[in-house]
Amino acid sequence: MKKIDLKTWERFGTFDYFRKLDHPRYIMTFELDITHFYQKVKKDKQSFYLSFIHFVMSVINEHDAFHYRMEGDDVVYFDTIHPSFTDLIENTDRFRIVTINYESDQQTFIKHAKEKSIKQGHQFIDLEEDKRKDLVYITTFPWATYTQVTHAENHDPQDAIPRLVWGKFRDVEGKLIMPFSIEVHHGFVDGYHLGLLIQDIEKRLQKI
Repeated sequence: MKKIDLKTWERFGTFDYFRKLDHPRYIMTFELDITHFYQKVKKDKQSFYLSFIHFVMSVINEHDAFHYRMEGDDVVYFDTIHPSFTDLIENTDRFRIVTINYESDQQTFIKHAKEKSIKQGHQFIDLEEDKRKDLVYITTFPWATYTQVTHAENHDPQDAIPRLVWGKFRDVEGKLIMPFSIEVHHGFVDGYHLGLLIQDIEKRLQKI
């Protein structure tokens, strides 16, 4: 983690404007073609959910705009950001929130994610882990497709943690199309930066 010198930071004017708004975050929803990704996951007999968490974290970690957070009056940059995801508790209708460090190797990441989730048991959330700001909040809605989403949250203009959600995919002329939403803080992420991320995700999904 490094502290940003706001006096020389080229983005300060934009950041300073948006940080003063009551609600500086915005959400956008996209459709992703996950045909090749889904086929590979099933061939490898891996969890689609955990595989896609790893995939999207590998991409978002390469985009600097998503690494900034606020610490009081300071802006900090985290070298690596990590997923905090919802996971259904076995044989119940309840879920837990699991936080795990991102790892570049997919199989190692999935193994550790499963172990951490099982170890957490019926505990809803680890409040100490929840204090971290080097996170990306992730959830899924696999029961239906959607075109709009909101998140439960405190009204905190300093909260710059991105929030990701994706839903049930559907067959469109032989392609598997999945809704994917992302919420970001406008002080750090403009539409341009979000567009670059989505284009990168789309490009990599086609190369799998």
